[in-house]
Amino acid sequence: MTTLRSPHRVDLRDMQRRGVTLFELLVAFGILSVIISVSAGLLVRHGRLLTSGRNQRLAVEELANRMELLHALPQDAREAFLAAPAPSPFAAAHLPGAMLTAAAAAPDDDGLQRIELAIEWNEPGRRGHPLRLAGWLRPASGKGAP
Repeated sequence: MTTLRSPHRVDLRDMQRRGVTLFELLVAFGILSVIISVSAGLLVRHGRLLTSGRNQRLAVEELANRMELLHALPQDAREAFLAAPAPSPFAAAHLPGAMLTAAAAAPDDDGLQRIELAIEWNEPGRRGHPLRLAGWLRPASGKGAP
């Protein structure tokens, strides 16, 4: 005759592996906290890179717009701008501490004058390393190269 096991009988080996040990919980918590701390650092760095990229695109557009403005200005207004360059109100509002500088070289043999515009703003690693744009202007009197 075969004896049947009682459905309520519990084996001690099954009882020992039913739950999660405290050591396993600590290891899982440690791994999770490392993952969260690394992810948080990456998210902060990503946000800074996005802001830096946006500021750089804005600065490049500002330089291009100012160079186009110089091409359109008459000679006396051109000289006034080159003496005291200033960023546009939009760039000044969006680039913290924006400073625009301009340097003009003497006209060359063809009558073209090299103008270099530079902009820098308060951002880590940006001061002392401005963005620069160079262009050549014809004299306002039309005596330059065709």
